[in-house]
Formats: sequence, structure tokens, C-alpha cells
Amino acid sequence: MAVTNNAYVNLGSRLESLHSKTCAVDRAHWVPSENGEKVLTFYELDNIEHDTINRYLSSLVERSLMELNDSYCLEIGEDNRSISPLTLGRVASYYYLKHTTVRGFCDTMKADCSVPHLLEILSNASEFAELPVRHNEDQTNAELADRVPLQVNRHALDSAHTKTHILLQAHFSHVDMPSSDYSTDTKSVLDQAIRVLQAMLDVSADQGWLVTTLNVVQLLQMVIQARWDDQSSLLTLPHLQQHHLYCFRPRGAGARPKGFPDMRGPVESLPELAEICGGRREVLDALLGAEMDRTKTEQIFEVLVALPLVEVEVEVSGWMEGENSSTSRALNIWHRGGRRPDSEWVPLHADQEYVLNICLRCLNKPQQRKDQKAHAPRFPKPKDEGWILVVGDIEAKEVLALKRVSPLRGGARGTRAQIALLTPPTPGRVVYTLYLLSDAYLGLDQQFDLCFDILPASVEAQVNSELRDLDLDS
Repeated sequence: MAVTNNAYVNLGSRLESLHSKTCAVDRAHWVPSENGEKVLTFYELDNIEHDTINRYLSSLVERSLMELNDSYCLEIGEDNRSISPLTLGRVASYYYLKHTTVRGFCDTMKADCSVPHLLEILSNASEFAELPVRHNEDQTNAELADRVPLQVNRHALDSAHTKTHILLQAHFSHVDMPSSDYSTDTKSVLDQAIRVLQAMLDVSADQGWLVTTLNVVQLLQMVIQARWDDQSSLLTLPHLQQHHLYCFRPRGAGARPKGFPDMRGPVESLPELAEICGGRREVLDALLGAEMDRTKTEQIFEVLVALPLVEVEVEVSGWMEGENSSTSRALNIWHRGGRRPDSEWVPLHADQEYVLNICLRCLNKPQQRKDQKAHAPRFPKPKDEGWILVVGDIEAKEVLALKRVSPLRGGARGTRAQIALLTPPTPGRVVYTLYLLSDAYLGLDQQFDLCFDILPASVEAQVNSELRDLDLDS
């Protein structure tokens, strides 16, 4: 009962429809008075007199608001009557999470959380508290814990959270489940894990934690792909196992079968393999012919050519030095190695808001991609491919901006996204990093340098930007 009302009040706070405790009581008083027995049952009251119900609801709302205040989901005003939603409250209600879950994020997430630490935080979310731990399953949990790489709490093998931790590790390690009940439990955990991780991502980005943000995305990819992050991304492809990876190493001229590509080094990633194959299945047949028949290589090839290959273009727009209006300038994000020429450092004014215009273009041929569902055979539900753009300052380990992008379109126009970027207040050269992160695949992420030459602040540019914003709002 209390949890239900907490979630309801929290949702109201997100929508900013509840401004005071009185408003919250009015909203809670929703059962018609003529349904007397329902009121008695619902509120567990002795009678349905108006004063009785009102006193009960006032007490209930007061307790609920205090719990949400203690969980950093809302703030109670100095007058002890007004209420204001906070970021954690909005996150919890957007992803339909219990307030105790986001409070746990606040208490345990830090600026440099590793993937194992984040996995433990995920497992301790309140959404997993009701995962069944049946009679004698603590013994089964102990046996499973011996087969996964990360340590779990051996003193709490009958805990739903410990079982969740074990099931997620077993999912990544492809451990066979001991019973159908465990398979069902794993599906339940995976279904809940996605929205919990999305909330963790929002909380981390809001705090500006770059390392933690990137690791949350990596953990999200692990859940979808059912693999550990230190395994080769080539194992995303069907039929490939660890012992097949030798097939992607260079061979001497005398040992090359017909069609074997000229390779300078081992192929270690999906984009490398896609580039070497170049859309030709015979290359894949030559690489894997010693291990697999053509039926399997054909299935591998179909998945490989359907993996999204994304081309990125970036422009920055705003008031530039020496310009009389807002202009755009393309950034050279493909520079690799060596000193950058001065012409590639884009001059921007300090303490000024600019906009990054990002174009994401899928390079696959239309016939190669039947749909935009991710290849994730071990995830229990179909998953749309999605992308996350992060702008970060590596030196400061800070997230400057984050934006989610829907499945990508092909063609010349591609998918476009805009990210607001506030330049630093101090003049000098800065290098920011743009990350393009898949929310479904390990091994397809890209990162690019954004090089800016920060000039002294310009009052004229700031005024012009403010006038432009006023024009857009009017």
C-alpha cells in the first residue's frame, strides 16, 4: 500500500501536477464515497466517515512524501507544504522504478564505477527483491556461483539480490540453467535489467561521470549480447566460439586457401571483419572453411552484413569570430595520428553555447538489413537497435552531454541529432570526445576528437545568441 502511493505521488511530482501536500491528499482521495466497502477494504479503515478517511490519507501522504524526500526524489519546501520534483524522482517515475532503487544509485554509484561494481549495484535494485528463491535453491545458487567468475555474497545465497547477481553472470557466461524455473527467473531478471540500466545511465550522466557512464553502456551491451566485455566482439556472430578465433589470423602464402584475404594482422573486431570481407561471402568461406560448412558460413555472413556500419559527420553552429550571423562549420573528426594543422582547430568563443549538428548515416545496402532489430539470440525479447551519443572531456573525466538516438536511417540524409554544448570559460585549446555507443552490440562503438580553439568571450556573440533564442521561442 505504501509503495503504491509512493509511486503515485512520485509520478505526480514528475508531471509537476502536485505542488503541495494538500494537492497530494486530494489526489489520493480518489475512491467514490458510495463504494463504502471498497473504501474500507482498500484503506483498511474501521469506518468511511469523511474525517476518518481524511486523517488517514493525510498521514499516509505525509509518510510517503518523507520517504521520497529521504530518497532524494522530491524536495519539501521550507513552508513544509510545497513540494518540488528532483532529478532522481523524474528518473524513477519515467522508468517506473521504486524510489529505493534510485536512492541506492545515489548512495553507491561513484565517478569511476567499474563494470563489476555496476553489476553489483544493478543486482541490488529493489525491482529484483521479489525474485523467488525457492526451497533448497540456496544450494543450487552456491553451485552456480562456483561456475561464474565474479565473487558473490556467500552468506546470502538465499537472497533474491544474490541470485540476481548469479543469474546475470551465468547469462554472460552461457552457463546452462539447472531447471526451467531458473530459465524463467533469468528472463524476468533480463526484462527488468534494461530499464534499471537506462536509469543508471541517466543518473550517471546527470552527475557528469564519464567513466561510469561509459561502463553502464558497456554493461547494457553485455546484457543484450549475453557476453562479457573482455571477450572478442567476433563472438557476436552465430556459430563462432573462442576456439574459432585462430581462423582470423594471417597465414603464410603457402597455407592460404583460395580467396583468403591479404591480412597484416589478426582481425579482432566486427568492423574489421566487415571491411575485409567487403560484402563477399567467399572471403568468409576462405577464413572459416577449415572449421565450418557453407551453411554455417552463410548464416554468419547474413548477420555480418546486417550489422549497422555507421558513418558520422559533425558540424558546430553558432556565432563564430568575425561572422555577422550564426554559421556552421564542419569538424574533421577522421584525423588519425600526427599533429593537427591549425586549420582543424575550430575557433569558438568562451562561455558561449553552440550546437553540435551530428549526422549518422547507415552505410549498409538496404537489401542487407531486413529490419532494425538487433541480433541478440540469447536475449528473451526482440530489441531495436539504438544509439547513444556522449560528449565527454577525457582529461576531466566529465560528461558534457548525452543524447539517445532512435534506429538509424540509410540514404543521403541519414539520421540527424543536435546536442547543445557550452564552451569553457577560459581561452585555450580543448579536445572533447564524441562517443557513438550502441545500446545493443559490443564492438561497434566509435569515438572522435572534437578540437576547439577557445577565444575570449564575446559580449556581441552572447547577445546575438540570446536574441536568436528569443526569436525561436516567439
